[in-house]
Amino acid sequence: MYRNDRNIEELFRTMFEHFTVYPTLGLWKKIQAKITWKQFLSSGLNSFNIYYLALIIALAGAGTYFMLSRTVPRDITENSEIIPSSQAIQPEPAYDMVISRKDHIAAVVEAPGSVGSTPVKKAGAEPASRTATRQKKSNDKTIPEKNTADQEQGSETTETSQAQAASSENGSGAESETIRVRIDFKANPLSGCSPLAVNFQNFSENASGISWNFGDGGNSDELNPSYVFDEPGEFLVTLKVRGEDGLEYSRQQTVQVFETPKALFEFDEDLKPARNQPINFYNYSRGGDYYEWDFGDKQRSDLQEPIHFYHEAGNYHVKLKVWTDHQCYDSLVVFNAFTTQEQDIKVPNAFTPNLNGPTGGYYDMNDYNNTVFHPVTNGELLEFQLKVFSRKGVLLFESNDISIGWDGYYSEQLMKQDVYIWKIRGKFNNGKTFVESGDVTLIKQNP
Repeated sequence: MYRNDRNIEELFRTMFEHFTVYPTLGLWKKIQAKITWKQFLSSGLNSFNIYYLALIIALAGAGTYFMLSRTVPRDITENSEIIPSSQAIQPEPAYDMVISRKDHIAAVVEAPGSVGSTPVKKAGAEPASRTATRQKKSNDKTIPEKNTADQEQGSETTETSQAQAASSENGSGAESETIRVRIDFKANPLSGCSPLAVNFQNFSENASGISWNFGDGGNSDELNPSYVFDEPGEFLVTLKVRGEDGLEYSRQQTVQVFETPKALFEFDEDLKPARNQPINFYNYSRGGDYYEWDFGDKQRSDLQEPIHFYHEAGNYHVKLKVWTDHQCYDSLVVFNAFTTQEQDIKVPNAFTPNLNGPTGGYYDMNDYNNTVFHPVTNGELLEFQLKVFSRKGVLLFESNDISIGWDGYYSEQLMKQDVYIWKIRGKFNNGKTFVESGDVTLIKQNP
């Protein structure tokens, strides 16, 4: 190096001795990346490097191999069998397949709603539903095969009938047809107070010849009947149908009808409400478990036969409510319970009907022509029934309305002049009931 060059170098050293230059951000990131990569490739205990990564991968592979070698399907191990090479492996038939054997039909019955359940192949067992079979052969001959079963009773809501057809021994030219008969119905409601109106809905399929038996002597052949149970008790309702397979199926449900109580009472009629005057109330209700009295003066009682004191004289409406444990209900109201008016009923013993034709039994209380047979009452009626019979016991007329009597006609024909039997029952608003009977003479007028 020449002298001048050395002088220039010393001059630069002197001028830039205290001068500092910093690298840019991009250059600094490149430097840091190179340093990190160099540390990852080198071995060291203080930082994560390539040797640590290799160790983790090796341990993970060994653990996976160990777990896979330990996991062996139990069903394969338990059910594995050594099959000789001379035997052919026969596939298991599906539940809906037809199994054919020589002179033998194996019917496969699957219980309703049990998907994948074990099929029943044993003859003589009681299946959950009936099975019927139709088989069509190449010569167009139909051979029915029927399996009978007991009718199943219980709380199940659906019964399904399945039919399986079996082919002939050689299986050539045979076609099978499955008939599924489903019998089910719904009753709404299943329980209640008498009289109980129940609606029945039929859900049967592939069935005909519907027949209902309501368990109390009533029957119906309607598809979805409605029926009124007017007596308390448990009634086993039976639906019978005939399937397309020619078999008869039945389904049963129980309808529970609870007794409705009958409210009835009397009281001391000869006593009048007055201060410190006790009045006894006598309860003649039937079938009641709970009672509530309303004496008409804003006083109440839950006793069966109470004694009540009125604070002042007057006419009061007395009401009795009756309940049962099943919440069946009845009530009776006596209006103006302490009036002095006497209530009774009188019945005439003869009448002369209108010869011009039936009038429907309507009459006017102020008409004294006596063309309609009807009783005369003194007092207000809560219940009334009139029946007229012939001497042979044939019911000729019936009315539940006090304003409608018998006009002497039956089936639009005037009855002959004769003596007829009548029967009347009812109840006044004071709680008094009456049942009377007698005879009346029908007298024909001369035209």
